[in-house]
Amino acid sequence: MKFIFRNWLKFLWAIILTILIPSLSISSELTPIQTPSTGYQPQFQVSGNKIYFVWHEYDGPFRQIFTAEMSLDGTGWKAEKRTSGQYDKVFPQLHVVDNKIYYVRQQPDATKNRQIWTMEMNKDGTGWKEVQRTNPPFDKQFPQLQVMDKKIYYTWNELDGKNRQIWTAEINVDGTGWNMVKRTTSPFNKYEPQLQVVGDKIYLVWREFNGSHFQVWTGVMNRDGTGWEAVKRTATPQDKHNPTFKVDEGKIYFTWHEADGPDWRKARYQIWTAQMSIDGTGWQAIQRTNTPFDKYTPQLQVYGEKVYYVWEESDGKYRQIWTAVVNKDGTGWGAEKRTRSPYGKYDPQFQILGNKVYYVWHEDHGPTEPIFVSIENLTF
Repeated sequence: MKFIFRNWLKFLWAIILTILIPSLSISSELTPIQTPSTGYQPQFQVSGNKIYFVWHEYDGPFRQIFTAEMSLDGTGWKAEKRTSGQYDKVFPQLHVVDNKIYYVRQQPDATKNRQIWTMEMNKDGTGWKEVQRTNPPFDKQFPQLQVMDKKIYYTWNELDGKNRQIWTAEINVDGTGWNMVKRTTSPFNKYEPQLQVVGDKIYLVWREFNGSHFQVWTGVMNRDGTGWEAVKRTATPQDKHNPTFKVDEGKIYFTWHEADGPDWRKARYQIWTAQMSIDGTGWQAIQRTNTPFDKYTPQLQVYGEKVYYVWEESDGKYRQIWTAVVNKDGTGWGAEKRTRSPYGKYDPQFQILGNKVYYVWHEDHGPTEPIFVSIENLTF
């Protein structure tokens, strides 16, 4: 009788866990596909029946921009070097729209100040163009872009002589009408701005120093550039890094990694999530992890009634890929370690489309940094 009762409890507990902790995928581990390419910080977007990639890679003395494409089933990898010459070209981002792919990158000039460059090409790989959009005398970092209704919107941080400020810009998709505006002026450094264009608004997030720690800030403005508003969202004595966000159905969902103590040298970085209404009210932030290992660069996607996450996390020796899922109301958090191989994995990105989840990252194999992709089924 005791045996039957114990087994019934185990069965009941398994059902409870299944309900409370949703699984992102069928398999407990990702199935990595090593591509023929090597590189750093790969970015990608699924569009039509292809996956399009961009990254930077050393060609010897300098870092150059590479692009690639593959079929949705993981076959047919085709990569091409797109730039050459002196100066490191890094941090490329992309947005695929219709039959075009639009890019942005940062690249130092002769004064060693990094400038904003934009690029574009046709989806079939032809018609590559690149233009330097900014000039000295100040350094620019971390450009982002989004295309909407025949315009391209950008953001980056830029030194004003003393501190890094948030800038935005826009341009027509035909390359005309470049216009850029400095959005902040406070005497503190700001980093890693992200933007999302939704309807007639542009939403932003970044991290900003407050004199002792980095905090999460959000911004919003009209698409015509008017109505700029910026709000400090956190105030705790811990450093926050790499905030990112998604707007979905009247809500904005955020994630970042944050030190779990005031001294980042002694602390461990944990995953935090937050959400608020699209009008800026109802901010709620939650620490989601508390293990004694560092976690970095979380990304998120909102899909259906759930929010999905990916990040890199140390296992004591190597950084591994972790994923998590939570209900949109913030309940039912469940996280899962997805890789275990003896190589460091960095900068994971992912996209959910249909019933598939697509991933990309790069690994530290010593003298090389191979790019890996993974494709898995999504369970709801």
